Amino acid sequence: MEEISKNEIKTEFSVLIVDDNPKNLQVVGNFLQNEGFKVEFAVDGISALEWVNQQSFDLILLDIMMPEMDGFEVCKSIKSDPEKQHIPIIFLTSKTETESIVKGFELGAVDYISKPFNKNELLARISTQVALKKSRDKINQYLKELEYKNKLITYSINYAQYLQNAVLNTNENISEKLPEYLYLYKPKDIVSGDFYWSYSMGDLQLLALMDSTGHGVPGALMSILGLTLLNETVKKEQIIQPNEILNRLRNKIIEALGSKGVSHEVRDGMDAAVILLDFRNNTLQFSGANNPLYLVRDHELIKYKGDRMPVGYYERMTGFTNREIRLRKGDMIYLSSDGFADQFGGKEGKRFKSGSLSKLLLDIHQKSMKEQQEILSQTFEEWKGGLEQIDDVTVLGIRIK
Repeated sequence: MEEISKNEIKTEFSVLIVDDNPKNLQVVGNFLQNEGFKVEFAVDGISALEWVNQQSFDLILLDIMMPEMDGFEVCKSIKSDPEKQHIPIIFLTSKTETESIVKGFELGAVDYISKPFNKNELLARISTQVALKKSRDKINQYLKELEYKNKLITYSINYAQYLQNAVLNTNENISEKLPEYLYLYKPKDIVSGDFYWSYSMGDLQLLALMDSTGHGVPGALMSILGLTLLNETVKKEQIIQPNEILNRLRNKIIEALGSKGVSHEVRDGMDAAVILLDFRNNTLQFSGANNPLYLVRDHELIKYKGDRMPVGYYERMTGFTNREIRLRKGDMIYLSSDGFADQFGGKEGKRFKSGSLSKLLLDIHQKSMKEQQEILSQTFEEWKGGLEQIDDVTVLGIRIK
């Protein structure tokens, strides 16, 4: 309990004393005024309510036995007002029956002092309630400040989302060569660490799905860094082979973050899946950093795993692997971050797992892209249920024409 000094009481705390006996008002009022409290008086319930409506009090000492409106009615009226119900009320009365005491507490009183009262006991009980009210007022003030700061932060993050979407330009960069595609995008927070990127060069089409370390604001910052370095690698340096893109991107991220493996240094990066579509030769090249590629053909799903290392510092770094796949008309290609498979849910609260995702993709691959996207979204939400989403979720699907 926070101790309250006499000077604090003099300058901050006001008490309303309600009693139909003028002598009681005088005795209690003089005592509290001598102790430094600011005191006001009411001789009946009606006057008490008028005072409460006119002025803010830190405490009310309320007699029970009064004509016309007793203390119970006054207490009930005050506690029914949302703006006044926070005022602590102590019943000061000669009634000591258990039933009356219980009724007083049920109506919202915080304490009960019997007449004739002991001055030291009265002061101790009042000081306790005043200290409690002071603590509550401070907490409410802090909560209001936090609410205001939270609004500012939320506004900033919402604007950051606008900027991130503008920079990433999602859903607008897929070439006319890929008219059939789906894009499921479910950020865990307002901004996301997941993003996809595309770049067209004649008969060649590059696509990348990147999953930055973390989510929210840190993930979003990593995604902007990744996008910048990806554009620099492909557009400026003209590197288009998927594994070489990842190799070069890894070096750039390590250099940008100063990640040399020392434990205190930043060792963030990203998982990725990069594909190069060659429409002239009907081939696809794929390279992955932890993230896989799913190919569905002739009612069969083939999963091409990415290398088990991120695009960033790793204890055992080797060159990323490049795989070439001969394409056929009607092939469905899926890229996915790990957020879908890693989500907890279902009846037992377990992970969805990549095997379940593979089966789901196989089951829906013949449907239209719109239907597939709706099924993926619905399945994820039903699986998650009331549990918290643990990561950003992105699935990109294209059908080869």
